[in-house]
Amino acid sequence: MAQDPKKPAPAAGTNAPSAQRPNISSAEVEALLDKNRDGAASGTPQPYDLVARDKIVRGRMPVLDRLNERWVTEFQRKLTDLIRQPVEVSLQQVQLAPYGDWLASQPVPTSLNLCTVKPWPRSALVAVEGKLLFALVEKYYGGGSAKAAPKPAAPKAGQPAARETLTPTEQRLNKIVIDQLTDQFRRAFAPVATLELQLTQTETNANYVNMATPSETMVVTRVEITVGQAGGGVTLVIPLSSFEPVRDKLAEGLKTVSAESRQRWNKSLRTQLENAQLDLTSVFVETEITMRELLQMKPGDVLPIEMPKTAIMRAGPRPLLRGKFGRSRGYNAVSVLEAVRSLGPNIEESSR
Repeated sequence: MAQDPKKPAPAAGTNAPSAQRPNISSAEVEALLDKNRDGAASGTPQPYDLVARDKIVRGRMPVLDRLNERWVTEFQRKLTDLIRQPVEVSLQQVQLAPYGDWLASQPVPTSLNLCTVKPWPRSALVAVEGKLLFALVEKYYGGGSAKAAPKPAAPKAGQPAARETLTPTEQRLNKIVIDQLTDQFRRAFAPVATLELQLTQTETNANYVNMATPSETMVVTRVEITVGQAGGGVTLVIPLSSFEPVRDKLAEGLKTVSAESRQRWNKSLRTQLENAQLDLTSVFVETEITMRELLQMKPGDVLPIEMPKTAIMRAGPRPLLRGKFGRSRGYNAVSVLEAVRSLGPNIEESSR
């Protein structure tokens, strides 16, 4: 009797007729097992797990940390100049997070600012917390209360909740903050890649920001900004895939810095060193006495010493100059005779 077509065929290994069993040879079974054990066959595309490969933005891209420190330092200086009051900016640890999870954790209101990043195909997002904007607006327009602003009371039944939008003044200051942050990030990133960031969209409703899928991995760089006793966070969010074209450069270190940039850095370093303040000290004479002689000394006793012909002037423990003791314009002074080059802990060499 024919089998009912609506009923499923018996599973392999049951008493099904041999005609319905899979026609697979032993060699084919072994090949399938080898394929599952060793991965895809040679020459076929392999899955690329950015999170597993780059787990790491910190471990394999150390330059990214240094670049972040650079733009955060300049960003702090610009904010201080903007409101003409001290601003503390603290860089948090760079993290990787799914875009949906990060977006869901943002407080309300938060200004979400979408920026194009040329020549990268993907955009970046800069989030500025509303409480930070409130504090900056107050300081920008002259507010200087030392007391922390009181927390708003929870709305009672029938009352509207806290506002979820920004005023025109807050929006204007928000754009200034975004422009400063993107400009400093662009400058800091210049040794690695030439980028152009431009603000294209500002929203406080996350539903209107179409940047990535909820599961896509993002590089999250957050800074905490404190103004007096108030403040909040600013977060730079960039898709992890955007860093792929420059991942090798970020892993190499600052070898990618151009010769012109290196020369400018050396000149700046030399200028700073030349203006550094040093405290010079000199021991003109040393003598030895016994403990008995020290205990027997009385006011008026004299220690016979022989003044050396020259004295060594030191910066800390390092000898720098050899000079001759004397007086100038009524003051004790040292006339410098020569520079001293230290060759070791107890070895000194004079150089004219």
